[in-house]
Amino acid sequence: MKAKTKLGFILIMLFQILILVGWTSYNEISLAAGKEVVLQTAPVDPMDIFRGEYVQLRYQISTLTNIPGVGAIHYGDTVYVHLERDGEVWKATEVAKNKNPDWEYFIAGAMESGFGNQVNTTITVTYGIEQYFVPQGKGQAIQNARDIKVRVAINGAGQAFIKGLIVDGESFQLN
Repeated sequence: MKAKTKLGFILIMLFQILILVGWTSYNEISLAAGKEVVLQTAPVDPMDIFRGEYVQLRYQISTLTNIPGVGAIHYGDTVYVHLERDGEVWKATEVAKNKNPDWEYFIAGAMESGFGNQVNTTITVTYGIEQYFVPQGKGQAIQNARDIKVRVAINGAGQAFIKGLIVDGESFQLN
């Protein structure tokens, strides 16, 4: 192999490795350094033949009804949802199309559906944390739980990462 071809091959390999390391590092830093909130959820327990068993999570903050800003949101919009602590969980208090610099805690999502009128409007928002993969056989324990909360890390851009589950008041162990 010529030296020039060999050098090109090595540079391409290094570039691919750097992309993988950068993407992984970004996610790990966001998970470790993000602001942590606890969100209330209700699970569904589906199975994916290729990826295994997972829990489909539906958050209380996924359905926003009559909170400030909800009437200005349209299908497909990226939205920012202001979060405030309410006991041990966090609740949505306002929604906007742009980040509000006054909000300390917020989560970014996408408006999936909505209905209503000028007085009564409801929208559904997804945050990219609606699926939590578990080892085979563990999903049933989550599905049968009475109360499920999710510990979430949120980075400065509002992107959310699941840190873990709290099932019936106990931290859920995968093993």
